[in-house]
Amino acid sequence: MYEQRLETTCGCVLGGAGPAGMGMLFNALKTGAIHDLARRGLIIVDASPTPGLGRLGDYQITANSVGDVFLDCLRSPEMAEVFAPLQASAAYWNIRNQAQEAPLLSEVGELLIEASNLVFEHILRLKGVQLWSSTTITEVVSDGDGYQVWVEHENSRLAIHCQSLVLNLGGHQDPQHLLDALAMQGLQLPAPHSIHSADRLLRMSPKALRAYFADTLQAGGKFTVVGGSHSAFSMLENVARALENVGLDEVTLIHRSPIRLFYESAEQAMANGYAFDPVNDVCPVSGRVNRSGGLRYRALAVGREVLERGFVGDTKVRARRFQSDGADPVQHAGASQALAESSVVIQCTGYQAVLPPMRFADGAAITLKKVTGGLDSDPSGCPCDLSGKRLHGLHLFGLGSGLGVDPLLGSEPSFAGRIYGVWQFHHDASRVVIESIIAKLERAEALAAKGQEVSRLLQWQQLMPGQNWSTLNLR
Repeated sequence: MYEQRLETTCGCVLGGAGPAGMGMLFNALKTGAIHDLARRGLIIVDASPTPGLGRLGDYQITANSVGDVFLDCLRSPEMAEVFAPLQASAAYWNIRNQAQEAPLLSEVGELLIEASNLVFEHILRLKGVQLWSSTTITEVVSDGDGYQVWVEHENSRLAIHCQSLVLNLGGHQDPQHLLDALAMQGLQLPAPHSIHSADRLLRMSPKALRAYFADTLQAGGKFTVVGGSHSAFSMLENVARALENVGLDEVTLIHRSPIRLFYESAEQAMANGYAFDPVNDVCPVSGRVNRSGGLRYRALAVGREVLERGFVGDTKVRARRFQSDGADPVQHAGASQALAESSVVIQCTGYQAVLPPMRFADGAAITLKKVTGGLDSDPSGCPCDLSGKRLHGLHLFGLGSGLGVDPLLGSEPSFAGRIYGVWQFHHDASRVVIESIIAKLERAEALAAKGQEVSRLLQWQQLMPGQNWSTLNLR
């Protein structure tokens, strides 16, 4: 590895050009903030040779939003010229024809990668914007008021000094995270245990799933899915559809808290016979039931079948279900027995942020504080370490990080997780991050200008020692 001692300086580094990072770039271009970022220097760093999407398009599931939600990310008068070529795109018209339906994520991915390429084509013309693809962030050092970002590219290592760092490198599922969560509920897996990541399985075709689990099915192994979110019910359906004709007749779902369903209004929920808390489960801004934590669209349909009939969607695979929070001893005992008997345990309990090694300038390691569903961050995505120190200028809001619920935007009071999603990345989440970055860069410029004034004053004092300088206003 060749380490270049020549270092680069810029105002902001955007680490990761997946759904969250691209959401920020789309928003900066739409609002005109891209020019402020470009003037101060913006370097986009992504490990992929073809940045712009991340792994979103790899998932073999439906989205938890209708097509129009993704089209809204492109719908802006300021972006009309940039996205004009999409009028001739089959991917665009495919999503537009599903405007009120939930499309496959693979189809959403096709649209967003085309749109991302158009955004790159536009912003890379601006002086001050650079894209470093096939480049990996290997270390981040907090050095006073800024950050030193070490990166590797083609066997070379160099550092970027920046005032602000946006770090959305994706999420991963750590098996230990599941074991710790189960232990907190008084549950455990027998050793040796087999934990499978839903993130990996949800990107596999039915044929690949059948091949992957062939030996387990032949041995009569039992399957258990742990989780209660969109991904858990998508996983139930994918497994049931792929394996019901090759031996799978039952799957168990273990969820910590009650399964929540999304409805556009309290009236719609009541018409469907759904019981909910009229205060804690209803968003006071939108009036939607379980706006943030409820199952939507295809996952909602599968969830209702599991709750009402005890089958996975329209398949013949039975669904056993146990709530593991301990509120019901019988349910808790059933969960414990199911885990003990399982040959396959599929982890659908959220993501942890992918992070490079981080440290302070004195060498002390930085460990970011976690909360339910992500990182403990302020409204602009600035996290804090385990001691409570807020890392201003560092922003994370993507998968595994998320942002806390904003009362002004609304959410049901019962939701205790973090907010993230493609629409949020393109709107509210990235908006506050962009505003925070620009404000920090403006403060740094003001301090630098004041420092220059003080330096000039000191020079004049040396040249003209008898002059009274105390009346000068250096604010």
